[in-house]
Amino acid sequence: MPKRKDLWILALKLLFSFSILAFLLTREVRIKDIPQALENIDIFWLVLSFSLHSLGLLISAYRWQILIRAQGDEVPLGFLAKSYLVGNFFNLFLPTRFGGDVVRIKDGSRYSRSLLKSSAIVIVERFTGVVILLTFAFVVSLSRLEMARSLPIIWISLLVGFLGLFAAFLFFTPIASYFLERIPERGFWLKLKSKIFEFRRVVFVYKDKKRPFFLALFWAFLLQINVILHYYLAGKAFHLEIPLLDYFIFIPIILLILTIPVTISGLGLREVLFIQIFATFGIAQHVAFSFSLVADFVFTLIVGLIGGLIFILRK
Repeated sequence: MPKRKDLWILALKLLFSFSILAFLLTREVRIKDIPQALENIDIFWLVLSFSLHSLGLLISAYRWQILIRAQGDEVPLGFLAKSYLVGNFFNLFLPTRFGGDVVRIKDGSRYSRSLLKSSAIVIVERFTGVVILLTFAFVVSLSRLEMARSLPIIWISLLVGFLGLFAAFLFFTPIASYFLERIPERGFWLKLKSKIFEFRRVVFVYKDKKRPFFLALFWAFLLQINVILHYYLAGKAFHLEIPLLDYFIFIPIILLILTIPVTISGLGLREVLFIQIFATFGIAQHVAFSFSLVADFVFTLIVGLIGGLIFILRK
């Protein structure tokens, strides 16, 4: 059962999400304009956009399976795909898009018999995705510096992201070992120290098995292209005149920002980001708001409900 503190945090994040939405709908977006944006949607492009999730789901599950096999375990691809869907269901309620990873870690531990081992695998899997996202955003931003100048949040987000990656890399260097060795070996600290070193040991398996790690990076590359194409096709459904290349800049940034645990499933924060970024392309606020709800929230809701049904029917 959730603790009272957790319930308070959940309530605050819900309040924050709906406060942002209330502000947008009363100050930034005219509600009466939203139906017009929705009526003009091209259903063909929207269905095509949504259909890409099936491919993305298989890629995600296969990438996860590659990393699991490198650890000496074997898990059916179908089970991993269903676990992803269930994770999407819990993402609807848990903060950030990584909330469902808790479910996937538990599912993975059914085969590894270790929550720590399963956690390390899921974190490495997520790490490959973040590396590709940052690479896309940084490389493409160099070709569109004028967009970055008009949106300083792009450089701020990239800086924070790279600092996070640097800290992750640093965690597995001899420098980190030097400081970790100095953790006191008594009580809570001894238990924490042993867990950290066990976690590092599991992740270091990929240091000797580079092929699975680079294969995971390759599939992460294809997955992120698939994600960006989803938004691009959704943009065509809304008749947006945004070059495909520009989606490689702002979509990774939006996805990275939405991992900040201040809202529920990015609700509210996501709409603000799309409104601000789409404004640089001369797109009306009500269109940006509608795009955010349909291409992201509604899509996430549908996938999440499918995952919820799978969760209920689990034995």
